[in-house]
Amino acid sequence: MGDRSAEGAAERDLLGLAADGLTLSRLVVAVALIPVLGTRRTVLGAALVGSAWMSDFLDGRAARASSGPTRMGGADLWVDTLVGAGAMLGFVAWGWVPPVVGIGLVVLLIGAFAALRNEAMSMLLQATGYGLVLWRTWRDGHALVLLGLLAVIATIGIVNRRIFWERSLPTFLGGMASLFRRS
Repeated sequence: MGDRSAEGAAERDLLGLAADGLTLSRLVVAVALIPVLGTRRTVLGAALVGSAWMSDFLDGRAARASSGPTRMGGADLWVDTLVGAGAMLGFVAWGWVPPVVGIGLVVLLIGAFAALRNEAMSMLLQATGYGLVLWRTWRDGHALVLLGLLAVIATIGIVNRRIFWERSLPTFLGGMASLFRRS
């Protein structure tokens, strides 16, 4: 019986390592998005964003199933924020988003996220970067790629619907409300 519990703990530790690996892979995606989108490779950029979404989905599940907190768990939201920033900066490098707008938005939202510890600022940056990827994918006529991204969104939305309604949406709305209460 002791061997089974030790095996279970080892498996949960492996899940934690997998979660950390998935988080680190998103950090690579965040950096890669800048030159990929900067060289106008919309399809590859969309594939990177879709892979980041799936990585985030899977790492969350693996982290919750692991035996304890993961090493990268505290950095997870920062990495997600950097993926959104990478998309935005990639479109700045492309020339599609004016530098003052794109860089200004990234600096403003990352600064606000860091200073206020307000997750809504991270969510806004992610939504902006991801929205631009979806829009550009559609605008460039890559309908199948867009459908793939929408399928990823739908799948994650359905599977994580409770997390969305019970945590994500209240966190975003509460974070936005706190900005207005500060004024």
